[in-house]
Amino acid sequence: MANLEDWIIEQGLRGSDVGSLLSGFTERLEAEGVPLARAYVALPTVNPTIRVYTHVWTRSAGLMVEGVSHERNDLAFDRSPFNYMMQTEQTSCHWRVDDPEARQFDAFEDVRREGGTDYLARLFSFENAGAPGLRGIGISFSSARPEGLRPEEVARIDALLPLLSLAAYRMTVFDLTVAMLDTYVGLSAGRRVLSGEIRRGFGTTITAALLFADLRGFTTLADTAGMDLIARLDRHLEAMADPVAEEGGEVLKFMGDGVLAAFPITEERSREQACAAAIRAAQVALERNAETNRRHAGETPLSLDIALHCGDVFYGNIGAAGRLDFTVIGPAVNEVSRMEALCNSLDCSVILSESVASVSPVPVRSLGRHRLRGIAAERELFTFASVSVWTA
Repeated sequence: MANLEDWIIEQGLRGSDVGSLLSGFTERLEAEGVPLARAYVALPTVNPTIRVYTHVWTRSAGLMVEGVSHERNDLAFDRSPFNYMMQTEQTSCHWRVDDPEARQFDAFEDVRREGGTDYLARLFSFENAGAPGLRGIGISFSSARPEGLRPEEVARIDALLPLLSLAAYRMTVFDLTVAMLDTYVGLSAGRRVLSGEIRRGFGTTITAALLFADLRGFTTLADTAGMDLIARLDRHLEAMADPVAEEGGEVLKFMGDGVLAAFPITEERSREQACAAAIRAAQVALERNAETNRRHAGETPLSLDIALHCGDVFYGNIGAAGRLDFTVIGPAVNEVSRMEALCNSLDCSVILSESVASVSPVPVRSLGRHRLRGIAAERELFTFASVSVWTA
């Protein structure tokens, strides 16, 4: 069996998550004769919703991973050993959990409940000016032995922790890369970029149901409203984007107060299924946008206009050599945006092209034939039969 150092290096090269790294490390330490009751790893991250991930291994419950949000006012950290160490500029401490000084730390109550008798804490800093959000890693171990960790066991752990920290850092950077790509370019596009589809002009032609949504009246309101409008805009964009994800689609781009989304047609999802998913997403988006307006009663309502179309698009890298965008372009994209622009004049919140209406799982009615800007031939457009006039 490979020694623990070799195992950590192997995990650093090929491992996929910090939780498995911590569990495997503690199990192998115990196999060496170090009785542990609890182990803990905290790693800050750069994430729109999560500020730090905590990993706790206990002998009784195994591994637990928690993401701590930016909004959470975590008073527990203020009374934690690691905050104390940061405030006193220490990188290594070792406490007995029954020491009177330890009463100031709420976390030691958890250690005692798990049968731990001491708390060995270490801080490692990641000096990287290019990624200041990844400040470092906090690690702790608690022994199940009455007298706590022995000096030779502490020395053994200290010899291994630089390797463990490097492995955790590599995994965190990879997770961060994936998360940022998913957040800023979308799940499918992010995976394509990571798989090597990065050259400008490279991509593929796909057939997809397209959803183009836009808030009516936002531009006018933005001219007079203050920065508080941004928080409200986020809620409206969530009302549009969340239903897309729930129906297996992907938001390709936020465009100010609008959204462009696609539901690709694949071997697993037929044209009828993709169009039906886009229709369901549109229906739910209208409902949630109306609910958002109700939560802002007394303010100017922001209505949602949606257009649905199905066609071929180019899906790939577009842009300048040093600044690319992974998105869709093509006549179908132009057409769906032109359709959405007619919602106001047709006094209708949803417009479907014939390609979507012909396979719609819900009743539709014709809006007649209309000329779309930049498109020579007239198009017959449709809406839901239940939609008679504009819906908020």
